[in-house]
Amino acid sequence: MKRTRLIFTLATLLMVMGTVASAQTKNPTTSASVENEKFVFLNNGATVGMIIKSVLKADRQRLKLTDQQLPKARVVITNAVVAYNDGVKQLKKAGMNQKKLRTLAVGVETDKVHNYKAILTPQQYAILAAQQMKMYPESKL
Repeated sequence: MKRTRLIFTLATLLMVMGTVASAQTKNPTTSASVENEKFVFLNNGATVGMIIKSVLKADRQRLKLTDQQLPKARVVITNAVVAYNDGVKQLKKAGMNQKKLRTLAVGVETDKVHNYKAILTPQQYAILAAQQMKMYPESKL
């Protein structure tokens, strides 16, 4: 049961990936090695770069991102995946549970929506905000 909820939370996170704007987060745009890191939840050899590519593809279809918005969206998504990956690593060390993981996901998602706002049109942002509130009603937008 817990594994199913964890997988569901991960799938939810991947659908609506976010970012945490913190001083501790590495700047992934300057370090290609970050994209080669193993993604913590997947044991199939998936890397952070593979997750970024899938989320960018999903966001491009869902939000109808233009070619001008893609580079900025990639930075937002990269920061989100790296922040989530690092957060899960820290939670594993400190003792992870479903509540802590949900709190991390909500924080990452909320920050992602705030960072996306600058590059999206009002219609795109409305779609993103509606999905955010549907998935994470406790988030503050």
